[in-house]
Amino acid sequence: MSFYYSVASGSSGNCAVWQSGETSVLIDLGVSVRALNQALHRIDMEIPNLSAVLLTHEHTDHIKGLATFVKKYELPVYATFGTGAAILQKLPQAKKNFRLFAGGETFFVDGLRVQSMPISHDAAEPVAYRIDGGGHQLGYVTDTGFLSDEVQQTICGCDTVVLESNHDVDMLRHGPYPFYLQQRIRGKLGHLSNEACADGALKAVKNGAKRLVLAHLSDKNNNPLAALRCTQRALRGADCEVYVAPRGAMEQPIPLTEEGAPCCMFG
Repeated sequence: MSFYYSVASGSSGNCAVWQSGETSVLIDLGVSVRALNQALHRIDMEIPNLSAVLLTHEHTDHIKGLATFVKKYELPVYATFGTGAAILQKLPQAKKNFRLFAGGETFFVDGLRVQSMPISHDAAEPVAYRIDGGGHQLGYVTDTGFLSDEVQQTICGCDTVVLESNHDVDMLRHGPYPFYLQQRIRGKLGHLSNEACADGALKAVKNGAKRLVLAHLSDKNNNPLAALRCTQRALRGADCEVYVAPRGAMEQPIPLTEEGAPCCMFG
């Protein structure tokens, strides 16, 4: 079975499983190992079933469980040189697990082709990913201030696309965050708004996406319905499944099928 499963999504933690064919990879580890184990048990998986961990960047909500993970498991952890260097300053024991690469580099994990894509965020060397294998393609893009032409072109043809839909512009403007933090979020090194996500989603669907997952929603400056409606308006009834990743684990994985069905639903 091939599927996408969000373990956590949002400012408090980010972690997801992508299984394509016989290979499963974890994208980010922003939850405790205990929480990860609990989530995996719900889908009849265990951590040793994974082939690798792919990190997008070094912010805490993406590596929260890494310290315990590297103590208990020998699984490879892929990260850019910049991300690895930032993590090793505080967690030198992770070196034994690390497989470092340059942003933009392509590598293979047990038959999966993993293409990294440099993105714009206030981190050392952040990346998004495109993963091909088992007859499916995943585009995974979160924590970026804007969608570059290069990223948009790279995820063309992906049947499943995870896109950040972090904030509603008006909610951010009138919300509780101080002005400097608002500037950081909506700046080129910040996060995608619902509108920016919707624009990228439409382009992805026009280029073959059958499933969209809206991810990394702010709990203060967004809500699932606002994010979903914004993308729905942009898609104008296009033949595509749309999910909103919850803050905690999804109730069940999103199965990957050959044919998409027109529906919009919360994860």
